[in-house]
Amino acid sequence: MEKRRLRLMLFLAFLGLGFLVVLGRAAYLAGLFDLSDRMPGPGSSIRGPIKDRRSISLAVTEEASTIGLAPPELLDPEFTARYLAGYLETDSGEILRKIYLYQGRKYFLLQRQVDNFTAQQIMDLRLPGVYREYENRRVYPSGRLASNLLGFTGRDSAQALAGLEYVYNDVLTGSGYERGPTLYLTIDSILQYRMEKALRKGFEGSGADRAVGIMMDVETGEVLAVANLPDFDPNFYYRDDAAAKGNWAIRLNFEPGSTMKVFAAAAVLNERPEILNKRFMCKGEFPFQGGSVRCLRHGKTQAHGELDLFGIIEQSCNVGMIQAASTIDDATLYKYLVEFGFQERTGVLPEGSGETRGYMPELKSWVQSTHYYTPIGQGISVTPMQLLRGYSALVNGGSLLQPSLMKRIVAEEGVVLDEMQILSKPTSLRPERMQILNRMMRAVVATGTGRAANLKEIEIIGKTGTAQKSSAAGYIDRYSTSFLGAFPADRPRYAVLILYDGVGGDQSGGGLSAPVFAEFVRSILPLIEAHSEVFDVADYERKREKREQADEQKREEQGERDRESSQDEPDGGTGAEQAYRLAVRRLKAREGVVPDFRNHPVRTAIEWSAMHTGIRLNVRGSGYVFRQQPAPGTPLRDAPELTLFAE
Repeated sequence: MEKRRLRLMLFLAFLGLGFLVVLGRAAYLAGLFDLSDRMPGPGSSIRGPIKDRRSISLAVTEEASTIGLAPPELLDPEFTARYLAGYLETDSGEILRKIYLYQGRKYFLLQRQVDNFTAQQIMDLRLPGVYREYENRRVYPSGRLASNLLGFTGRDSAQALAGLEYVYNDVLTGSGYERGPTLYLTIDSILQYRMEKALRKGFEGSGADRAVGIMMDVETGEVLAVANLPDFDPNFYYRDDAAAKGNWAIRLNFEPGSTMKVFAAAAVLNERPEILNKRFMCKGEFPFQGGSVRCLRHGKTQAHGELDLFGIIEQSCNVGMIQAASTIDDATLYKYLVEFGFQERTGVLPEGSGETRGYMPELKSWVQSTHYYTPIGQGISVTPMQLLRGYSALVNGGSLLQPSLMKRIVAEEGVVLDEMQILSKPTSLRPERMQILNRMMRAVVATGTGRAANLKEIEIIGKTGTAQKSSAAGYIDRYSTSFLGAFPADRPRYAVLILYDGVGGDQSGGGLSAPVFAEFVRSILPLIEAHSEVFDVADYERKREKREQADEQKREEQGERDRESSQDEPDGGTGAEQAYRLAVRRLKAREGVVPDFRNHPVRTAIEWSAMHTGIRLNVRGSGYVFRQQPAPGTPLRDAPELTLFAE
């Protein structure tokens, strides 16, 4: 009996000891992971992705690992350091140094942002004292693409530090285990890539401090590409200094130079159409009390002789422009510049983006020289986005649009939380007079200072600009060169700005920026032919389709007359009615897919939808369809809703 009792007591003692060991181990581990430098685990919020208009991912959140060490548990620090070094791509001596540095601590973080595959390989080694934690990391799959626009987050992905990540931080941030909403941009990654490629080619040999390229849809305000140089890789944002991370498209203030002439010419044409019958003498210099303005070519005074307004714009004549702009008073010129948006932020991004508003003197502070300098782009500063926004109003017939980079914001379950709206302000511009200015800008590209932007594939309109930069001590030997262009010329749909800021030597907008514009536009024209989602409404494509449809319609009309078939609707009515019926029959032909409604009247689509009751039809506008969502050819089973944009 005594022996049995003794064995029972010994058993209970060992059991209690084991329990104490387990409790001690648990307490020890709790101590390890209660340190201030412990990383967030899987319970931290998951940041929503950023995607372009094609749903290409530009910023995503991935699960990553952190490798930590518990020095008291390391049986052989040198052995552990040597093995880990191969997986973590670091020096074993550096790992060993950290082990000895933190040997008095229970636990420390060795390396963060380790990919999960590598982390699992490390854990498979079963090295004592080596631990793994989980965290989220922000990844930018396209590297430098649109980096200055996107910005970046801190290493834990929760701390937004710059760019869209910062501006839309409250939107992208999820809660708990939930993923934040998806931010869709108006940017097209293909256009963005080609813009950056063309811009970089000119940047590398120019000696410029920075460069900006922007492409905008002048009918909607959507920004399709916005490139900044220098750029950086947001995956390794800490490797570059602040100068490489600026979104200069909205922050840079520069004197626009001769690109401002088209805005002054628009004001003059709108107010004084009789100016087309006047001629102005350029002797190379325009002196006035307190100063003078010259026309320069390669640093030397150039006299253009007698010019009308066409010639002034084509040859970018400073002296002639000053005289032409003097036919309207200060208040009138100022009013038009305000209408073009040169005294306000564009609103392309929400508050907190760092967008600047440029500088234009208040009317009450204008003096005589202000009226002389402003029309030639001196004494006034703008941002690149401001300049392109104003130019878009000039070429679209007079509607000042708010540029947009946000296409839509969509919750994880697919609910649209916010969507871009086309916002515009009317101006005083008369479209018929802006068509005259359009012809002037065609001349700039065809025979004037912008000849390097000329393309045989498509007609371009535009204006060159060159402006000397200034410092606190006055003007310096550095320049801003730019080209503002739009296409197709007869009815512009897209506007592009190419800007190089801080170039030295004998550089000009026509010599540096215009060729880059041409290279970029030439590179994207094949996308038009390929029916790219972005370009499916371009006039370039419309014209080709209209010619083909007109030929097809003629053939069908002739066939209908020959057959006098009674299988379809009775013949008769006007030619327009017959064309309408033919269009409906043609759309019936391809059952099972969404037809191509572009260039068809809205009522054609309405009749088609009446035969497809399972599809919800939304029509925005009236007249003829110029854009549709989803794209033509989409299977009907994937298209519960069809949206048509008409004009």
